[in-house]
Amino acid sequence: MKHCVLVCISLMVTGCIGPLVPVKKIEQLPADERRAVLGLPIYNESQLNGKDYAIINVVEGISCKNKTWDPAATKTDAISQAKYWAREQGADGIMNLQCDLPRGTTTTYNCWESITCTGQAIKFNNK
Repeated sequence: MKHCVLVCISLMVTGCIGPLVPVKKIEQLPADERRAVLGLPIYNESQLNGKDYAIINVVEGISCKNKTWDPAATKTDAISQAKYWAREQGADGIMNLQCDLPRGTTTTYNCWESITCTGQAIKFNNK
């Protein structure tokens, strides 16, 4: 039993089990899909004033440095992650996107550091 616990802890410390949150490698997407994801617009409420839209869902993008040799977590990556998940739901954009301050090591996410951005995926009704 102790051996199993030690193996599990060492796997978590080295990051071998990967992040415990959904993370999509945007750079590995086909070029046309990557352009579509990165081009998804971000709006604030005043930009949507008078426009007919519906909120599809809340989306969350997490940039996670899972392994010690991985690049640092960035706000840009967290925004790209949120755009990816919004697009996966058929959104035309994201509104009210807010990003948290960077976090240090988390066992919840299995990240050495992470940044989370949250917003609302929207779909325009006149399409």
